[in-house]
Amino acid sequence: MDWQTVLLSVLSIVLTALVTWASERLISYLNTKITNTKYANYLTDAVEIVTRAVKSTYQTYVEALKDKNMFTEEAQKEALTRATNLAMSQLSQELQTFITTNFGDLEGWIQNAIESSLYDLKNKPTSDKAN
Repeated sequence: MDWQTVLLSVLSIVLTALVTWASERLISYLNTKITNTKYANYLTDAVEIVTRAVKSTYQTYVEALKDKNMFTEEAQKEALTRATNLAMSQLSQELQTFITTNFGDLEGWIQNAIESSLYDLKNKPTSDKAN
């Protein structure tokens, strides 16, 4: 047996292992990117649902009470409950599972997202408020 044959055999085994390892790393990397994109889409969808619930509750409940100077602390709590219920009713089971798995309490997450959405809506620059 000559050394060249042994060296080629060892080299081919090492290269095969290296190519296999590199392929596994690439597949793992791509799967991570796909998963992150999927999760980003879930989060975007959930936030959009909450924002629409806030706007809808404002339009149908809060605005009427504010016009009559009847928007009390109790009315504010009722608005939060209405927006929370509306958002929860519009979240698919898949989105609810995603939120619960990644953030814990679904209702708590929704209420935090509502508060965040309200903050963003109240603090928009005046040129954006007309939109």
